[in-house]
Amino acid sequence: MVNPLYRFWLGIRSTIFWITFLPMVLLSASVLSLAFFMPLGFRIGIINFWISYSLGCLRLICGLKYEVEGLENIPDHGFIVMSKHSSTWETIAIQRFFRPMVWVVKRELTLIPFFGWALKSMNAIALNRGTGRKAINQLVTESRQSMDQGRILMLFPEGTRVPPGQTKPFKLGGAIVSQRTGYSVLPIAHNAGEFWPRHSWIKWPGTIRVVIGKPIDPEGKSPEQIIGEVANWVLAECDRISDKSQLQRLGIL
Repeated sequence: MVNPLYRFWLGIRSTIFWITFLPMVLLSASVLSLAFFMPLGFRIGIINFWISYSLGCLRLICGLKYEVEGLENIPDHGFIVMSKHSSTWETIAIQRFFRPMVWVVKRELTLIPFFGWALKSMNAIALNRGTGRKAINQLVTESRQSMDQGRILMLFPEGTRVPPGQTKPFKLGGAIVSQRTGYSVLPIAHNAGEFWPRHSWIKWPGTIRVVIGKPIDPEGKSPEQIIGEVANWVLAECDRISDKSQLQRLGIL
C-alpha cells in the first residue's frame, strides 16, 4: 500500500510536469506546422529539442529516468521499428534512438489541430484503417518510399496502449511491410507503462528499462512468422525487465 501523503506528493510533481510539458507540446507542434516546407533536417531539429526538453522535465520534476540495452543492434540502413506500447513515454523517447523516423498513425490523428499538422509536417503515414486491403497497400507503398529514402519506419503492432500485465494480439501490418519490402524488423521492449501508466496523472519515479533486440530478417518468412517472432521476443523481454515492486504499487501483483 502506497502512503497517501507520498501519492499526494507525486501528484503535485506530476501537476508541475504537465504545466511545463503541455505548453511546449503546443509550441513545438505549432512551429513544426509552420515549418512544413523547411528542410527535413530543420524539422528533425525541432523534434529533437522537444524530446530533450520533455525527457529532461520528466527526470528533474518527476524523477523518471531511463536506461537502454542493445544499441549495438541498430542496423546502419533502413528498417522497421516495432515497439511495445504501454505508455505515452515511448511516443516521446523512442525517437531519441532512431533518426530520422516516419510514424504510422491513424488518419484521424492528423485532423487534430497543431498536433495533427505536426504529424503531416513529419510525413507521417496516415491510414484509414477501415479500408482493409487498400490501407495495407498504402502502408506498403509509402513505407517502401520512406525507407528507400533512409527514413526509419515506426509503428506499434498492438495498435493501442496496453497496460502492464495485459496483452493484445500483434497486428500483421508491419510484418506485411517487412515481408514485401525486405526490410528487417527491430523489436523494442520496455516497461514504461509501469511508471507512466495509461490514463494516469501520476508519473512514478524510477528507471524505465528499454531493450533493443536484434534485427529480424524477413527472408523466407510469412508475415505471420515475422510477427510471431516479434511478439514472442517483446513479451518475453518485457516480462524479464519488469519492475515487480512497481507492479505491486500499481496493484497489479
